[in-house]
Amino acid sequence: MTTKEKLKKMLTDRGMFDDQADEVLKEAIPQIESITPDYRITWDRPASDYDNEFYNAMWISLCDAALKWIDKNAPQAWFRPMFE
Repeated sequence: MTTKEKLKKMLTDRGMFDDQADEVLKEAIPQIESITPDYRITWDRPASDYDNEFYNAMWISLCDAALKWIDKNAPQAWFRPMFE
């Protein structure tokens, strides 16, 4: 599993379909990269290259992007509370 796949799994584990998670990642990845301008995240390398604390920190941006996507595209989604 790659870093990007792990983030996608974090979204789908909370109720999103694969295509929805892909859309959220399109928004979240640039946001995450903007937080770490001096560090290049390797999205296609093994997820195990980063520790859990790294993913916990990325979760904040991932939730923000997920909520924006949900509010715009699926405001009645049952899984919205999973990202609040």
